[in-house]
Amino acid sequence: MSRKLNFVPFIPDYKFIKKQMEEDLKYRLENRNLTTSLGKPLYERINLQIVMTDECPYNCPFCIERRNPMKGTFDVDAQISSLETVLREHPNARLTITGGEPSLYPKHVQHILDIFKAKSNNVFASINTAGFSKEINGMAHINLSVNDFVKPNPLDFPGCTVQTVLSEEKMTLENIRQIMSNYKGVYSFSFRFLCELEKENYSVSIWNELQNDPEIQIGTFRIGDFFVYCTFNWNDIHARVTLGDMHQQIKNDYKDGYSNIIIHPDGKIGVNWK
Repeated sequence: MSRKLNFVPFIPDYKFIKKQMEEDLKYRLENRNLTTSLGKPLYERINLQIVMTDECPYNCPFCIERRNPMKGTFDVDAQISSLETVLREHPNARLTITGGEPSLYPKHVQHILDIFKAKSNNVFASINTAGFSKEINGMAHINLSVNDFVKPNPLDFPGCTVQTVLSEEKMTLENIRQIMSNYKGVYSFSFRFLCELEKENYSVSIWNELQNDPEIQIGTFRIGDFFVYCTFNWNDIHARVTLGDMHQQIKNDYKDGYSNIIIHPDGKIGVNWK
């Protein structure tokens, strides 16, 4: 399913989704001709993540970075050098600054964003944070992590997207509506499946719920090489449900292709979450 849809097709089971992931990867490997020093980029506006630091004052038990941390010490100069190298070949990259907790070092966050704006087409930049410091307000779009273990006040980060991780049992439209209703003054939400590196099967009920509910206005539905997402509006509030299948990502044979770029804390450049 190598195109975006404005509806959610009926999803019979997760095997259907995995088949579409495989077909998407095959299509992109066969139809992408650009080659860079990293290989063959499978997306023009490729996702670039800087894992700025593995330091975090919180201890969320579901955090993949806690269980499978990026390697290397925090090297500011190396990260900037790698960012400039990547942007020379990917001026349309979409940047996410993540961690760990990036707002531990707000000046470095600003430095990264200044380089991104100067050296790229400045397509989009965001910061994943649990709200440790309000100093990052206004630097880029804020994806604010809110869960049972970290509960920052979204109103301290105007215009943010409230981002939370849900287990399969809690990834229901009823629960999503309840969460959206609980945060007055917030108009953007992101709901991500709790994923495991070894997990091979996920519930598909939320996708069918979204399509079948008359109060939901579907924006975009998409299945990619290892992900599924759907954007929608409900009561004039925007939301997104995302599943990133890390087992599928590891299993995929990307050959010389890559679907994302990672800059590690020590400045090492990797692709496909490596």
